[in-house]
Amino acid sequence: MGRWLQHQRIARIMAAARAQALGLRSDDDDWKPYFWERLYAPDGNEFKLNLFPLPAQLDGLTPWSKVFRGQPELVPKERYLELCRNGARFRFLETLRARWRPKVIFCLGYRHEEDYLRAFGLEAVVAEELPFQPADLVKVLRVYVRDGTTWIVCPALAGSMGLTSDVLLNAFGKLLGARLAPSDFVESAETLNSVPAGAFTGLPGACNEVQGAMMARTMSGAWAGAASSGNGVQRQASARSGAVSCATASEATPHMPAQAL
Repeated sequence: MGRWLQHQRIARIMAAARAQALGLRSDDDDWKPYFWERLYAPDGNEFKLNLFPLPAQLDGLTPWSKVFRGQPELVPKERYLELCRNGARFRFLETLRARWRPKVIFCLGYRHEEDYLRAFGLEAVVAEELPFQPADLVKVLRVYVRDGTTWIVCPALAGSMGLTSDVLLNAFGKLLGARLAPSDFVESAETLNSVPAGAFTGLPGACNEVQGAMMARTMSGAWAGAASSGNGVQRQASARSGAVSCATASEATPHMPAQAL
């Protein structure tokens, strides 16, 4: 996939979720137009957020203490992390979720689960363990449900144990899509009216229900994406019902330039 690998993997997940939700035949290259034309678009189907907004590493070489030298609230790094946890950052994330009420938030990386629970007020919610085995190894997704939103804590999109293969990404997208409805996708009405007869599979008649993507749009705006702990693409949620949200802890790369989308 090359450059911006994580975002391309998210595009593959979302393309598979959209196809599942709309009952469309899927193609292995569907992620490419989704990446360029739909991913993180204004009023789009998904929104990506990080628990901790600063990049985990600026260039992979310069240590944190040197990058933020002279900024006492950010050094040492643990002080910055606690500032996000106990200050306004985590409260902001839950306030945003409560306002827009996304159907699905998928959280990338098991090792950040405690912070996901803390940020979204899920400490008292009992998790359901959902086996996930589209390939040889069984992976366990941890699912939390509260106030109309479903959180899915899943493997990261990197590493030997992560969701990295096309098989895993497509299967996870279909799993997300099965939790959504056709109306969760902004373009669903136009799509259903414009696609040639016979293009849909698995949905009866006029496709009253389209189930959606890895990042569900169930907020009254477009809020889908990933919650992560680092810097990533962050765009203001728009005033439209959203379906999927993606949360990560943080990323090691700088913000993705708009022209890269």
